[in-house]
Amino acid sequence: EPESPGVPIAHYIWILRRHLWKILVFVITCVIATFIVSSRLTPIYEATAIVDVDRQAPSAIIGQDSNRVGMPNDADQFLATQVKLIQSDAVLRPVAQKYDLLRQEQQAQAANPELAQRASRAPVLLKRLNVNRPPNTYLLLISYRSPDPQLAADVANAIAQSYLQHTFTIRIRSSVDLSTFMEQ
Repeated sequence: EPESPGVPIAHYIWILRRHLWKILVFVITCVIATFIVSSRLTPIYEATAIVDVDRQAPSAIIGQDSNRVGMPNDADQFLATQVKLIQSDAVLRPVAQKYDLLRQEQQAQAANPELAQRASRAPVLLKRLNVNRPPNTYLLLISYRSPDPQLAADVANAIAQSYLQHTFTIRIRSSVDLSTFMEQ
């Protein structure tokens, strides 16, 4: 069977030259539209605080519990618990109040005072907060996104500090309760 003759390359060049102005107008229009859209976008900055979770810390001061290290296979469960603890109301509320994050994330309704009061008593959930763990580590990454880079950094660091403070408070309270029990 004879092969069908192919289209010469000169024909393609002739087509490109014939429609060159249309191609240029299309490319220039796309560049201008991209510039306009990207200039109107607000940049979002993400700051990340890294927390090293101490798995070896004893949960009690005296007795058999002080030597307890934990099950070797429960690391994922333990770290998932710590992630949920960071996202809890007890850790997030002081930071949200300090930086007025509920208003910034537009969760509180100022138009209706009753709704605003009810929202202020509800558990704090920050939409711009992300807490995750790199695989095979005891590190927790606390990330916060904001149009203001300083606010993003301050909030991420404040949440990490609030988590540490909350953890120490829990341990101190547990130690005091155990000490009181032992005194009795």
